[in-house]
Amino acid sequence: VAHIHIAEQQKVQKLQEEQRAQDIEKHRMGRRRQNEIMARIHAAIIQVPKPPNSSIKAIEAKSFLKKKREAENTYKEIKKFEKSMAGNASAVHSRVTDR
Repeated sequence: VAHIHIAEQQKVQKLQEEQRAQDIEKHRMGRRRQNEIMARIHAAIIQVPKPPNSSIKAIEAKSFLKKKREAENTYKEIKKFEKSMAGNASAVHSRVTDR
């Protein structure tokens, strides 16, 4: 009876060891696949060099000029609008005083 019990324990232990070995192998394969994917991602990443300072300054100057031009245009539009409103106000005022 004791021999049967020991044999069953050994069988269970052997099955557990086999299961553990399979789990370890599965984990190793998963890690390997993940590493391959990461390697492909790293290989696909393109390193864009930083532009030289002169280019950066030129881009900033161009952006500044564009903003300045937009501000000037907006200022002109406001002046034009104010002028037209002043003209309308005087026309309305003269119509009211004529009556």
